[in-house]
Amino acid sequence: MLTNSHKKIIIFLCILLFCFFIPFLNKNIVVSAVGLEAPYPTISQSPISNISSDTKLPEFVVYLFYLGMGLGFFAVFISLVIAGVMYVLSPASPSGELLANEKDRVVGAISGLLILILTYLIITTINPQLSIFKLNELSKIDNPPAKEEEKIGVYFSKQTECPNKIDPKTSSIPDLGEQKNSIKSVSIKRNNNTAFVSVLYEFINFKGKCQYINPNQECTNVTPFAASASIHEYDFYPNGDGVYLFRKSFFDKRGGYVKIENEEIKGIYMKKLSDLQFKDPSCKNNENPDGCCVPKEEQICIKYEKNGTCLLENRICPNAGGEEISSIGINGNYIVLLVYVGPEDMKGTKWTSCQAFPKIEDINKIGPQQIKWEQIRNNEGVIPNYIIIIPVKKK
Repeated sequence: MLTNSHKKIIIFLCILLFCFFIPFLNKNIVVSAVGLEAPYPTISQSPISNISSDTKLPEFVVYLFYLGMGLGFFAVFISLVIAGVMYVLSPASPSGELLANEKDRVVGAISGLLILILTYLIITTINPQLSIFKLNELSKIDNPPAKEEEKIGVYFSKQTECPNKIDPKTSSIPDLGEQKNSIKSVSIKRNNNTAFVSVLYEFINFKGKCQYINPNQECTNVTPFAASASIHEYDFYPNGDGVYLFRKSFFDKRGGYVKIENEEIKGIYMKKLSDLQFKDPSCKNNENPDGCCVPKEEQICIKYEKNGTCLLENRICPNAGGEEISSIGINGNYIVLLVYVGPEDMKGTKWTSCQAFPKIEDINKIGPQQIKWEQIRNNEGVIPNYIIIIPVKKK
């Protein structure tokens, strides 16, 4: 058993030992709290001797590694000192228990010392980088200059394959001026909400031979021929009242008419005129079950009597082919093309003859009140056999 005098000696030695290490603590451990919520001691032998608010994570890990090694060696040293002191005082314990405990303390301290040494040797021998914990910083990569996004619209080029897309057009051009007969390629740029449709014409004011430009192609090469170009913003959801084809001038329904409903025009409507008969549900009655809007006496006779007369039962409803159409009522934002599609034209979207309505002189944009077929025959040499209707945002 330890006597009071022995206990006093042990306490005195501990105080003396603590006082002995105070100079070393003052020299090697410096408290710095600049920019930190808690102070971190400075380790003079560590690659990272001090911690500040700017210290990066890998450097902080290195700091903790060396701090832990230092504390471990210090603990071993203290344990050996205490064991030595207690070993000197062991004769005062008759049972010998104190001597056995201090031998165990010495063995434990030496074992801890060996573990620390082996840990350090393993880390620094196998891969010295493990004791550095350095993470290479990512080098800054300059972003390439952003490619200027092409503006939506129709691009005309005097070269093939649509190079150098500049100056997009978004409205019709009745006279191409310097670009007349020189356009070799056309590109239509669209986005999710806006799309354009364009038709090239042989003559100014949108008539003559024409070519419809496919808006779904990146680039369309064309043979130079155009003197004018119609450009309109396409309407995906048209809401007009449709297009009326009248047999008489000035939108006179009494001569017969056929209505192309708005629901039929969604998309791009194209139909042969001879397939359109002057019929409408509003014209149906008991005496006219087929709904032909043309007066019976004006209908086409399919069988004449010997005296040259035609019975009513031998008459059929005429169609819109030939020169049967005298006026066109455009009740909505639509562009109407009367087109002659020849045998060779059926292979593509380039047609022998086109006339766009409403014309430039049609101020009210309601369609032609009187189609001048004689002028069309003289200028074009052919009679249109197809009608094309395109829904647009503004005609």
